[in-house]
Amino acid sequence: MLDLEIKYNVIPKMHIYMVIKVPKIIFVHDSIKIDKKYIDFKIRITDDRPVNEIDFKLTNNLKQQELEVVLSSNKDDIEIKDELGNYALKANSFMLLINNGYIMDCEVVYIGRSFRNEGERTVYDRLKSHSTLQRIYAEKEDDKNIFLSAWNYDRNTIGSLAPIESDNQKSIDIFMKQLKLNERPELITKKQEINFTEAALIRYFQPKYNDKMKYRFPSRTHIEYSDLFKENVDYISVEIDTKRLYIRLYSDVVPGKFEHNPFFDLKDKRSKFDFFRIV
Repeated sequence: MLDLEIKYNVIPKMHIYMVIKVPKIIFVHDSIKIDKKYIDFKIRITDDRPVNEIDFKLTNNLKQQELEVVLSSNKDDIEIKDELGNYALKANSFMLLINNGYIMDCEVVYIGRSFRNEGERTVYDRLKSHSTLQRIYAEKEDDKNIFLSAWNYDRNTIGSLAPIESDNQKSIDIFMKQLKLNERPELITKKQEINFTEAALIRYFQPKYNDKMKYRFPSRTHIEYSDLFKENVDYISVEIDTKRLYIRLYSDVVPGKFEHNPFFDLKDKRSKFDFFRIV
């Protein structure tokens, strides 16, 4: 597999990923028309919306009419170029739609994470060899496509200062210093944070291919998650907002929407048992 981080200049250190299933979206081959000003074509969406073909009219930057049109075997990628290899258009049908504000519903079918000890292993390393991903591809419906979505989660920082100290400049200086990311105490490690995030997302979406963690804690001897159970954590809260991406996430148990805010109270042992599905 190519080094995706270098080739596509993606944000590094993404450790959470989702495998999502979307309606099959294709370029309609016989709709493509090219003149020296514009490129006209249609994109067809295989879902239940009343109008499932979208018209596009894009500027022909090459100002040429005799251009080569190359569609991928699935008809979801297109290249329109001249004989020198200069592109008038190079696009993926799904990305073209959402980049132009068309809302797409995406089913979350698997959630995973990749970290190792110091965060040196990222999503892209994990996906080089992934048996579940191969299974998802093998079992997908003909009218669906599979996409991979990588996520980077940052921890929220909340601080408070007693009113009686609000006029004490020394107290304020100490407070602000403690809020700096590199100086605040870490109650849990980054690796534990990633593991908690993965567990919370799986508990929330209950993806159909997360067989081991969907209904119960994998094992009392599973070291990483056993450590999480012992941590003094009051709650887990994860925020997802995909409004600006024009996609709505859903699963068998969660309706499609832009904003998801899974929250799990871990204030006592029973709550933790419920979260990790220990009976």
